[in-house]
Amino acid sequence: MLLQSIPVVILMALLALVFLGLLHRVLDRMRLTRLQAMVLLGLMLVGGFMPDIVLGRGLAFNVGGALIPLGVCIYLLATADTRLERIRGVLAAVVAAVVLWGLEVMLPGQPGIGRFDIDPLYMPPLVAGLTAYLLGRSRRAAFIGGVLGVFLLDLGFWLWNVAAGLPMGPVVLGGGGVFGAMVVAGVFAVLLAELIGEIRERLGGGPAHV
Repeated sequence: MLLQSIPVVILMALLALVFLGLLHRVLDRMRLTRLQAMVLLGLMLVGGFMPDIVLGRGLAFNVGGALIPLGVCIYLLATADTRLERIRGVLAAVVAAVVLWGLEVMLPGQPGIGRFDIDPLYMPPLVAGLTAYLLGRSRRAAFIGGVLGVFLLDLGFWLWNVAAGLPMGPVVLGGGGVFGAMVVAGVFAVLLAELIGEIRERLGGGPAHV
């Protein structure tokens, strides 16, 4: 029950921080105003409760949990200052997806049976955040890496099962809406990059990249 409430707490805290203007540096670096951020969060919240859009063969996507975050990623890629930053953002997503795929494959299992349980909601943001920061210390790359990393992971598993002809239930990209893994991964990754950047600046390592 506690773990299920964590995304709600994250969203409420994020809304409060944005509303109070405490994340202005992060928003500036992501080319977003406070109003735009509030609108996007509201759209994600509303879109999360809309019916999933079915694409066929057991694949669907959630408007608030996948479509809008992916749109934000496209915006961030389009407004990136350099081609290198775009490459770093995409590379962070690919590397995060590959690492997460490996963790899912090599460390399966359920809690209490002697194997390490990989929570699909909380592992991606940590992996994507660290990957994105190591690749470029960019808040934008962190968000792109977090969101697209989870997207590629889920899409990859669906394609794998389809190619193998394995029976499977419906796969909803962005399932859970604004409380789902894609959105939480993006938010966690940005906040992680910001935290590391702040610590690095205070230790005298110089300002972090945008």
